[in-house]
Amino acid sequence: MLETILPTASPDFMSDIFDFFSLASYNWIFRLTTVTFAIISSTTYIWIRVLHYLSLYYETSITIDSDDPIYTHVMSWLAVNVSTRRLQARTAKASGYSEDQTRVMEYNASARDGKFHLIEWQKFTKPDFEPHVGEHIFFFRGRRFWITRNKNDSLLQDHLLSGNQFSINKSEYIRISCWGQSADPIKEFLQESKSIYLTQECSKTRIFRAKDISWSPRWYCAATRATRPISTISLDESTKKALLRDVNEFLNPKAPRWYANRGIPYRRGYLLHGPPGTGKTSLSFALGGLFGLPIYCLSLVDTGMTEDKLLACFGALPNRCIVLLEDIDTVDISRRRDGSAGGDQGKGEHKTQMTLSGLLNAIDGVASHEGRILIMTTNHPEVLDPALVRKGRVDLEVPFGLATKEQIVNLFTIMYSHDYDDEEQGDEIAKEKLIAAALRFGDLLDADIFSPAEITEFLMVRKDDYWKALRDVTQWKEEVLAKREEVTKRFRELRDKRD
Repeated sequence: MLETILPTASPDFMSDIFDFFSLASYNWIFRLTTVTFAIISSTTYIWIRVLHYLSLYYETSITIDSDDPIYTHVMSWLAVNVSTRRLQARTAKASGYSEDQTRVMEYNASARDGKFHLIEWQKFTKPDFEPHVGEHIFFFRGRRFWITRNKNDSLLQDHLLSGNQFSINKSEYIRISCWGQSADPIKEFLQESKSIYLTQECSKTRIFRAKDISWSPRWYCAATRATRPISTISLDESTKKALLRDVNEFLNPKAPRWYANRGIPYRRGYLLHGPPGTGKTSLSFALGGLFGLPIYCLSLVDTGMTEDKLLACFGALPNRCIVLLEDIDTVDISRRRDGSAGGDQGKGEHKTQMTLSGLLNAIDGVASHEGRILIMTTNHPEVLDPALVRKGRVDLEVPFGLATKEQIVNLFTIMYSHDYDDEEQGDEIAKEKLIAAALRFGDLLDADIFSPAEITEFLMVRKDDYWKALRDVTQWKEEVLAKREEVTKRFRELRDKRD
């Protein structure tokens, strides 16, 4: 039968097959396995060497450190445009106005009795996703790219007065690669991702703070807030226009050359002074939003802040930004060049390790940073050292006072102005009623008595009904003035007892 099916098969065909798998044939299988393994190993080695030389001579790559803003631009683009099965999930950060609006309708549909519940609101907050650590492939403008995301943990030594201390530095970087001998395709990708990211951030103001690293101070983005319209700032219109014109001239692209040709340092300083609650810090944020400038907040009383760290922080600033030093009058260095405490009248509320000369050197010393706008705020400009506020360091002083009649009417109008949709813009009757109510509100409050913050707080409690604000304003005014009189009386009694 076997010969009929396989004519060439011999009678000993089956026995030969069994002999092949017998113990006598194991030596031949071992030799075959060895040869196969040698071929695979040599092929793999040759392929690795070929890839090595190809990457050495025909691969272009650009590496980006996680501390650089470009890293955020790239990761934001990848999170939207790259489809991968290896993702890293993060809890979504506090979003801006535009992002929240996409969830409002869904939340309102499920809300009960109009009562806000944080957990219910968080149900509609989706996590943020981005490519995980490793290599990922993507295409940009028809060209193949691959990106490698790596993390490094290095041991750093901090030299402190108390002895040497070690800390773990967790750094991260990404490497973008493509075939070719020119890095232009990667540069185009970086420019595109940067343009898309900044377009999305135009309606936001980024706030940076100094990272507490003793060996190398760095800046990190502490918050991103919705841009505040400059029209919401309660300030004299002529003063506001003068300030905006001065900032705009300084930021003009032609300005650096103009300053350099005349030997003038390219930097600008402003001093905002006035009673508490008059809008000094708010103006700083509004300027950042209006001109698209990031705001770098510095505190001279932070633990460990020294003159060297202050110089390092100023040196790490970008070319165009706002540096905000708040309540400069509460620090000892604002009155003494050697940092010593003065009398009771000039004594600051906070101690610091810096001297006034160290602060002045950081602001406009020989090696100081150029291209930035320095804003200092204070409630008591009269106690500041003249060297700190001289012309050249403070180019423009912006006084803030208590609310005038015009500012009171403006605050009322802003508070009760609706976010009109297109179909509601023609409701002129409602606007006329609002203007009339605002003028009536201005008549019921005396000028230069209340701060804009006090008036805003009063209106906030009654933001749903401006008629209620008109009815309650007289009683509120009497209560506030009575509390002020009581506080003043107690202060006088304590001062008399101390004397």
